[in-house]
Amino acid sequence: MLSQPMESLKRYVNQPSGTYDVEDVTRVAEMFAEDFRSLGFEAELIPGEKYGPKMRAKIGKGKQQLMLMGHMDTVFPHDIAVPFTDLGDGRAMGSGIIDMKGGDVVMLYALKDALPKLDLEKYSLCVLLNPDEEIGSPESHALIYETAKESFAALSFEPSAEDGRLTCARKGVTSVRLDCKGIPGHSGSKYKECASAIQALCAQITKLYSLRDDAQEISFNAGVIKGGTAENVVAEFASCACEFRYFDEGLKKPLMERIREICAEEPVAGVTTTLTFGASHPAIDLNEKSQKLLDLALNIAKGQGRHLYHERTGGAGDISIAGQAGIGVLDGLGLSGTGMHRTDETAILASLPAQIELASQLIQAVCK
Repeated sequence: MLSQPMESLKRYVNQPSGTYDVEDVTRVAEMFAEDFRSLGFEAELIPGEKYGPKMRAKIGKGKQQLMLMGHMDTVFPHDIAVPFTDLGDGRAMGSGIIDMKGGDVVMLYALKDALPKLDLEKYSLCVLLNPDEEIGSPESHALIYETAKESFAALSFEPSAEDGRLTCARKGVTSVRLDCKGIPGHSGSKYKECASAIQALCAQITKLYSLRDDAQEISFNAGVIKGGTAENVVAEFASCACEFRYFDEGLKKPLMERIREICAEEPVAGVTTTLTFGASHPAIDLNEKSQKLLDLALNIAKGQGRHLYHERTGGAGDISIAGQAGIGVLDGLGLSGTGMHRTDETAILASLPAQIELASQLIQAVCK
């Protein structure tokens, strides 16, 4: 049950919820469902197939629906999760404290403040917390999009930067996997008869990095490479997990085609490459509807004596999925801090009440 924001933040951070730890994510989903029910929402858990359940909560009878978005999963498996740790200088550390359990807590307490002031005969609210955002929302994508189609706007509670960033624009990201199969053998006596999967993979990765185009804000990254069995064995297998990012959604298909062309080449005779495209978040850029949400938020912050700003960010997020429905979206309403996806992920605790106030006033402003 809800008590005070700081207590809720501690409670949620202290419950690990790595994406692949289904039982942990389920427990967090149950905790959120209970807290939303305490505010008068009808909350349900929608089971997943490979991952934890999605938590959906609704309130109000109005036909005009506002969507509020967050995610429950973190990048930290159970065995490395860091509990809430007060650092004693106005900051606290913990796994997922800003990405994004802090943002979910901001959402909860903003709604607690705003709900009594809303006309729930005219408006309705739908909260969607998903369990798989950190891996591209593969099981949540459809529900996010369908909920957005039923809504007039979406507010997301991903973390704000330390200096107060909001965003309506996120890069699209598509994952890519390369698997190379070569001809193994002894690297000293049989190398002339062999074909190294590692050599071929390295050659293709080098070509793929040529996709980077700073003028068009296209990036490519090879993040994880695996291959080989020993230093004196020509590698039979090698693989790489990669991604490419872009602000212009129209660039996605041409980039995919160019990647296919590169991987169809054979830099090492005898090595074959299998290319697989994986999870993808679409791109979203600032548009007229999102600009209106942004202007409202910036004016509210100004009234608080705060200077917030807008930034297009290379980080992917679920507002990009919601934005495909043609509605206005705004992200960055969560807790401020540093070190996302690191074991020393840290929150600026003073931002908690300020972000709650900002979000509460924003919800009230868009539901007038």
